[in-house]
Amino acid sequence: MDKELLMKAQYEMPVSEDPFAELAEKLDRSVESVIESLREYLRSGVVKKVGPQLNYKAFRGISFAALVGAEVRENLERAVEVINSDRGVKHNFLREHDVYNIWFTIKAPSKEELFERTKALMERCGVDNYVVLPSVRVYKMDVKYDLFRGVSFSTRAEERAEVPKVEELGVDGDMLRDMERNFAVEERPFRRFAEKYGYTESELADLIAELIEKRVVRDFYAVLNGQKAGFRENGMNLIRTEEPERVAERLLRRIPEITHLVQREVPENWNYPVYFMVHAVNREIIEGIAEKARDVEGVEELRILYSLRSFKD
Repeated sequence: MDKELLMKAQYEMPVSEDPFAELAEKLDRSVESVIESLREYLRSGVVKKVGPQLNYKAFRGISFAALVGAEVRENLERAVEVINSDRGVKHNFLREHDVYNIWFTIKAPSKEELFERTKALMERCGVDNYVVLPSVRVYKMDVKYDLFRGVSFSTRAEERAEVPKVEELGVDGDMLRDMERNFAVEERPFRRFAEKYGYTESELADLIAELIEKRVVRDFYAVLNGQKAGFRENGMNLIRTEEPERVAERLLRRIPEITHLVQREVPENWNYPVYFMVHAVNREIIEGIAEKARDVEGVEELRILYSLRSFKD
């Protein structure tokens, strides 16, 4: 892999009218070579997409989320098909756990609907043992891969517990979703959206930069497929603690290898309110980071649920 290009495209992508030309300048390469290389990575699947990545909490129709763990012992493939058919399901993994082996995330307009839709899905799957863990606060959600160290890494955090809604800002949510899904690697990537929605290219680039500051847009970069980039292992770390807010803040400061750090609402029989993800080329790296996390004040127990298979990514 062209590690230098992919690192710059993840960590230093300019938010400008001509982002790929500026990226090429950073790399001291021609814009044509940078564009062709990124296109090839998109074709091969190493890069999933490039451009603005949205914060779901800024959209009223999908502003609540939960992690669900389910015990699925029979008809696994059928259950996966049912779960993935829900439009609010984004990730779905088979993980190492003595009870709950399927873990997926689901989004909905309200907490009540999260529970209702999950219950309906579980009934269709014939599953009666599951746990629903709604998000209380997202402290970090930034999936970037240090290709030189072989582990995920990012210093970006979610500084605000709440983010403004696109409607409150007077921004066209459909336009933002269009840009997230259809941003192309080309010399003037903002042009098609400027023509479609009545902006200039510079106005759109400035808007994205402003929305990143407001956290409506999480970031503007090349999103890598961790598996295809060589990151074969990901560990979901479950933390038992009586002080989740303080523990989450300490983890955020001390462990930049975390990609997702979320405090969750938990039932009485499942006291793991803090969750974080780490991706790496091997489990030894993840285990080492887990040991650092176990030393954080307030952490009573930490369990790692390794991914065995991804059903939706």
